Amino acid sequence: MLTCSCTMIAKPALENSKQATYRVESNGSLLAEYAPAFIVENYQQLYNRIGTPTAAISSDGQEVISIDPDVATIYTRVDTFKTLRGSYTNLLYRIHFEQVPKGLIKGKNVGLLFIITLDQDNRPLLYTSVHTCGCYLAFVPTTAMPEEFYPEQWRVGRQKVYGENLPARLNIKGNPYTLTPTVLIKDSSHRVKDIFLQEPNANYIQLKTQPFSALDNLPLDSGATTSFFETTGPRQGYVKDSYKPYEKLLMGWWALDWRVGEDKKLGQSKTDGTCFYTSLKPWRREQSDLRDFTTFLNYWGWKL
Repeated sequence: MLTCSCTMIAKPALENSKQATYRVESNGSLLAEYAPAFIVENYQQLYNRIGTPTAAISSDGQEVISIDPDVATIYTRVDTFKTLRGSYTNLLYRIHFEQVPKGLIKGKNVGLLFIITLDQDNRPLLYTSVHTCGCYLAFVPTTAMPEEFYPEQWRVGRQKVYGENLPARLNIKGNPYTLTPTVLIKDSSHRVKDIFLQEPNANYIQLKTQPFSALDNLPLDSGATTSFFETTGPRQGYVKDSYKPYEKLLMGWWALDWRVGEDKKLGQSKTDGTCFYTSLKPWRREQSDLRDFTTFLNYWGWKL
């Protein structure tokens, strides 16, 4: 799944005229201080803009869930977990886009998760990114992580992750708290194209912050609320209207999952929501389930 090269880390090429930066304003909280910035390619296209999930009732009485690209929101949560080596904190960040307009992963209401794992001294050890369907998982450790925690044969430099060229380690020595982890998001597919550290950008679009739980209570004009996720039936736990017809057709039969590629809720435990597997091997779904972060890390070879 992850292969590494030994090339040197290069500064990403940014076409500023076609890109926009999103970030959270500092408010002193742990989530805000460590929050990543996102640079989106081809900002002119509405489907590339970070948006806000919304709910409405159509003229024929049907519920409509969509992403408003004119308002940018990042959803946040703090989790903790323990291993034999110690106790850790996960800072979770979730964003959504209107759609992926074309290709195999074409679909609506798509999203991306970015997780920052901190040690007991609040030093960032590991950055994890994954789409909210569980696809395109990537790990980028930092220099704060002891090398004995790495998977076997991990090589520092650059790594190829499903065709994208990402760093295999980021240097936070000297200034880990003032440098912002920055995620470059690819045009159209919303793949993570690069992750790097930089000083906060003065020109940015502000990301409003909401807790993960706000996705369970989207307001309707009537004053009622509804969930961003299906709450009953066979699609319980999946993002409403997040169908991926091409992935279902081409991958569902061998992945043994007719909902492969559909975006879903990330529960806080294995009793909350649907299985958030990150391996397409049907026999490895439980071990690769992101809801159990300790088991998830162990499956992918990390020894925290």
